[in-house]
Amino acid sequence: MQSSTSLSGQNLFSFVEEKATSLSNLLYKKIKKSPIEHGHFSIIVGSSCSGKSLALIKLYWSLNKKPPENKQVIFCQPMVDRRDVVKDYIRSRTKEGIPAISFSSKSQIEKIFHDYDVVIVDEIQLTPHDLQSYFLKELHLFLDRGGFFVCAGLDYNSLGGEFIFPALLKTRAHKIHHLYSLCSMCGKPADRFDQRLINGIPANVNMPDFVGPTDSITYEPRCSDCLIVKK
Repeated sequence: MQSSTSLSGQNLFSFVEEKATSLSNLLYKKIKKSPIEHGHFSIIVGSSCSGKSLALIKLYWSLNKKPPENKQVIFCQPMVDRRDVVKDYIRSRTKEGIPAISFSSKSQIEKIFHDYDVVIVDEIQLTPHDLQSYFLKELHLFLDRGGFFVCAGLDYNSLGGEFIFPALLKTRAHKIHHLYSLCSMCGKPADRFDQRLINGIPANVNMPDFVGPTDSITYEPRCSDCLIVKK
């Protein structure tokens, strides 16, 4: 039974949108003001339904409406075979979306970091393992050249453990932005965990970390008290 403190769907959307808009405006101002010779790295983390992709989408529209002078901007994401991650398109749970480049090779990563001044990546936790070391090397060079980097993604899996790549990136970021939704069970803030459900029942620990949603597999934000790790 949900707590009386939980918000209705519409109010929850308004709550998440407000936070996403605020963060988007903050990042836009930093990108506009940041000198090209000064590198910067911000990472956005949070549970599902917390507005991470929405913040990037809003940032895209701001940058398109009033582009920063002398700065080339690209939005991108890892190429993965999941129905919830569309090729060359960043999409939020609000169904809003923007064009983006989906990368799947070291040569694409190198081109992204060498051809642009502002690089913005969604779903960073899905970066393939065999590309992570190279991505990190190119990111360091990019920041040394004065690039501005923003990435967003989940930092915790449905078992309460950390995704390795976002955990590493958080140690290198100049700024970590935490967005959160509300726990689907009790209504308390849920800024880290997602509960994986199979036909409405919590999944067990033997499932792989990266399993996309299907007709039977769903995810919902949970606070640490309501997260169920089924052994």
